[in-house]
Amino acid sequence: MRRSEICAVCAIITAVMICASSCGGSDKPQEPPETKKTAVTASAEASQNIITGFIDLSDDDDAAPPAPVTEPETEDAAESAEESSSGITDGSPALPETAAPETEAVTETTTAVTEETTVQTSAETTAQTTAETTAGTTAETTAAPASGSYDPSFFANDYFIGDSIYTGLTGYGYFPDSQVFAKIGLNPQSARTAELKGMTAVSKAQGLQPARIYIMLGSNGLAYMGNANMTNNMKLLVEDLKAVCPDSTVCVVSIPPVTKAHNDAGQETMDMVNDYNSRLKTMASEAGVTYLDLCSQLLNEDGYFSKTYAEADGLHFLGAAYKRMLSFFQSSVS
Repeated sequence: MRRSEICAVCAIITAVMICASSCGGSDKPQEPPETKKTAVTASAEASQNIITGFIDLSDDDDAAPPAPVTEPETEDAAESAEESSSGITDGSPALPETAAPETEAVTETTTAVTEETTVQTSAETTAQTTAETTAGTTAETTAAPASGSYDPSFFANDYFIGDSIYTGLTGYGYFPDSQVFAKIGLNPQSARTAELKGMTAVSKAQGLQPARIYIMLGSNGLAYMGNANMTNNMKLLVEDLKAVCPDSTVCVVSIPPVTKAHNDAGQETMDMVNDYNSRLKTMASEAGVTYLDLCSQLLNEDGYFSKTYAEADGLHFLGAAYKRMLSFFQSSVS
């Protein structure tokens, strides 16, 4: 049977049922409007079922396949779904954070530690390098200062005995009078008995108890005292000083050179200077004291007192000679 025929049959059946319902006996009480409506609705539904039955039994190729039947959810499943939905929307505990923030924090901490370590290592390396450089510089300054360079504090406990050349140590302000015993015309012999401010060179040394004693005497006696005589008197002076200052280092200093002009004048010559200094060196060795060859530090290429250090008279010191002398002393006895 075709769809059109089925529809016609359904329409006829529906009309008959409506008519039968409307035209019932008058002796029966009429139903309330709502009941009639319900009956009509029931009749319509029955008709629809019949139509559906015809459709299902139809061999019409164009008929659509029946819709799949979906099983209703169980009561437990529905309640579980409702609880899950309610839990998420009604303030249930939030899901734990992923590891990304923690990883990021760890990364930042590691970076900070690395940077701090780098800064600390750099600071330690810089500090260590600076300390080593400073120590090396200090050692070089103390042990071997450059020509004309010296550390005044190195001589803070030292004592100087000499003639007019040493008077420049106080005159130019290198040291106070308390550290210097110097007098114009002083020689190895007179130095043992001459007095300054009521003290001899030896008695002053006894009161100071210096770390080192630097003796430079002899230029004033070259022309008339004789080198052997001066050397012998120098030996006696050294013995006197060692007796009263047993803990002091006694240094016998060579006398300085003379310029070529002074040498040619013939009163004090380089031959005299060299002979006397040679004797002093031997005496110092025998007496067990230090010998300092200052003469060689002040020579020019021709073997005479350099104009860089010599006064016009060819004997006394310019300011540069004092600095060179102190530099040489410091580097020699450190």
